[in-house]
Parts: sequence; C-alpha cells; structure tokens
Amino acid sequence: MELKWEKNSRVVGLVNQGKIDTKDVIPKTQTHNFPAEAATVRLHKVRDKYPFVTVHIRGKSDIRKHSWGTYECAPTCRVNFGGQWQGRANKFMDSNGQLEEGLTWLDVHNLVERTKQALGI
Repeated sequence: MELKWEKNSRVVGLVNQGKIDTKDVIPKTQTHNFPAEAATVRLHKVRDKYPFVTVHIRGKSDIRKHSWGTYECAPTCRVNFGGQWQGRANKFMDSNGQLEEGLTWLDVHNLVERTKQALGI
C-alpha cells in the first residue's frame, strides 16, 4: 500500500532530507479527499519534537447514490500515535474506524513502522 504525506513544513523538511519522496506528498486537504487504497499521514504540532501522528488507511472507493446526490465512500482505519506528555514521548497507539477487508493488522503495523522510520521516532 502506498504511503502518502499531507503537506506541511515538517513534511517538506523530510523531503529535503531525502527521507520521503516528493511524489508521496499531497496538498493539504480534507480527510475525505485523501486518496483511496492508500495510507495518508497527517501531522499535528509539527514543530514539536514528537508530533502527533494520524495515519488514515483508506480502502477501495465506492460511489454511493442517494436521493440528495452521490458521494464517494471508502472504509478508513485511523491509527494515532506520537505526541508528548509532560515533555516525554507518548509511546501509546490507538486505532478507530474500519480496516479494509483484505488488509491485516500486520499491514497496519508495517505502515506505522514506515511512518516512524521517516519521522525518526
């Protein structure tokens, strides 16, 4: 699964350091616009030593029709980690949402590890 990064100053720094590729950076957008069948990293508190990280793992896209219109829908599992508590790195991780059928928790683990490696945490 592709790992994409939502653009911010920290991500630009990671690109400049060669830790992530420019083609893996997407413009800042709303989460429902994150690419389907990809994991997208969103960072909060990007200037902190330990930013708060959310990895949005979107599955296959489906167009749904209702009386009020159509919209795109994709199952999404969000994994949160990072940040700090009282000046120390937060070592906890949690998830919510729906993991696409066919993906495993090992896939999620591998995406988180790739994210941590790029961030150096």
